[in-house]
Amino acid sequence: MKAKSEILLLTLVLSFALQVSGQNIVVAHKNTTTNEGNDKREVLDKVKYRITYASKIVADTTKRDSTGSYAYDSDDMRLDVGASVSEFYSARTAEFDKWMKDKVARGETDFTQLPPHPNITWIVYRNYPTGQTSFLSDTMMDYYRISEPTATPEWTICPDTCTFLGYHCTKAETYFKGRHWTAWFTDDIPLNEGPWKLIGLPGLILKAEDAQKQFIFAASGLEQTDGKEDITLVKNYKKYEPVTQKQFDKINRTSSAADALKAAGISISVSNVKVEGGDADDVLNHLKDVPPYNPIEIAE
Repeated sequence: MKAKSEILLLTLVLSFALQVSGQNIVVAHKNTTTNEGNDKREVLDKVKYRITYASKIVADTTKRDSTGSYAYDSDDMRLDVGASVSEFYSARTAEFDKWMKDKVARGETDFTQLPPHPNITWIVYRNYPTGQTSFLSDTMMDYYRISEPTATPEWTICPDTCTFLGYHCTKAETYFKGRHWTAWFTDDIPLNEGPWKLIGLPGLILKAEDAQKQFIFAASGLEQTDGKEDITLVKNYKKYEPVTQKQFDKINRTSSAADALKAAGISISVSNVKVEGGDADDVLNHLKDVPPYNPIEIAE
């Protein structure tokens, strides 16, 4: 995963650069060869419907704003629905990957003007492999996939109704993957689909949130496409390390940026750095911190 890892490394370093004033960050890697020019991907299906969800997640449950509410990370998630396969992913990821690919292809090294970076980096494929749901995500510079038989939530359909995006919607509730979910679906669009792994209702789910309001998905647009665009498998899918949800949770709760950089043979030196209330050592020490982790799926 060298090419993908280097892109993530670049993103990691630049994230620190945005937080530091007057920085001069130098990155040394024992292997800088990439294969980004070879971007051929396996086609899984054709996009028949595309639904965009304005999405908000809580990465750090201890972080609150001045009103005591959660501090959300926002993203625009896409649900691409084909005849047999669907993909749920960040629209920003697609845009960021294209931007990075174009930069590398042109041989450019100036990465100071970043496009909006995705706040939700995981991808969900339904019915790939056949009969399974695959959840792909990363921890620092390592990539993992959780593939399991597709599970359908046991929904309770409620009498409550509302109008959302001009569609008549009905409320439904379920306890699924460690969280209590409330969803609003419309049978005007008879698709057995929804954000993340939420499926199994007699119509498309247009809005869903968990009881703690730590994960919120609200459709902001939908279209029936011309069927010409592909649903493709993420590059190097088979090189994503297969793990269970519990293994993935453990990795996320114990890994720091410093651990990942050391394992990849990468060193970072920071000079002429001014940090409010600290110095360059503060930046380097910050790399040793384990980031907050609040998984959408709670292993039981």
